[in-house]
Amino acid sequence: MSKVYLKTYFYVEHEIKFLIMNLVESYDHIDKFIICEHNRTHTGQPRDYIFEKYKDRFPEELMDKVLYLPCDISEHAVEAYDNEDAIHAVNEPVMRSAFMTNIDFDDEDIILSVDADEIIYGESYDYILSEVERKDCVRLNLHQFFYKPTYLWKGIDFVSPIATKYKVFKGQYPCNFRDVGEVVSEKVGCHFSWCMTPDEMVYKLHTYSHPQYRSCADKKLLKGAIENKEYPFDESVDFQIEELEENDPIIPESFRSMLI
Repeated sequence: MSKVYLKTYFYVEHEIKFLIMNLVESYDHIDKFIICEHNRTHTGQPRDYIFEKYKDRFPEELMDKVLYLPCDISEHAVEAYDNEDAIHAVNEPVMRSAFMTNIDFDDEDIILSVDADEIIYGESYDYILSEVERKDCVRLNLHQFFYKPTYLWKGIDFVSPIATKYKVFKGQYPCNFRDVGEVVSEKVGCHFSWCMTPDEMVYKLHTYSHPQYRSCADKKLLKGAIENKEYPFDESVDFQIEELEENDPIIPESFRSMLI
């Protein structure tokens, strides 16, 4: 019988809360929640594993479905601190698909592939699984938040995460497990992009996938951007933020319980 997996990866402490949210939302709908952690950053720099340090934050009664994979990608990742093309062409696909080298899947197994800050509504799983049964692979349509979990970026659909049968990507490691398939029509979750402190933002700008924005790694600049709802990375972008109430139903139930 086919199984359902939610798969993600993380690399910093502030993403732990997002992992917990996805575990809470998904628990009744999946067989395993695969959490990958790598010994390299997006830019190929060495890093230590930190999951064990924060594992006790997770609800103990839900941990039976967590499958934590510490992934040594040192032989596959490349040094790319100033090479965005290499990050996207080499390191990101390795990171998003390293789990394939650790688990034996059946062709009909379904995998929801999300980054750490992409939260799928618990109530959307039945709909997503029915779409995958019909189409094999679909892109998931999420609300886009920025800076704060109440800052909704108006008019933006975030459609990079996917849900797919394993057979679609079988034998293709490394692959990106992302941006493939028809976009589902319903909103099925939220992307909490850059929902972190200015200090955490500075660290991200030196380690993540877009070195072109590293000039914004300034705490004062970023603090002002958050307070004034500004987008310093590209002035041409239409950045319209609607600030929601903390109990707004668009925000995942698991996150509302943390905010209120």
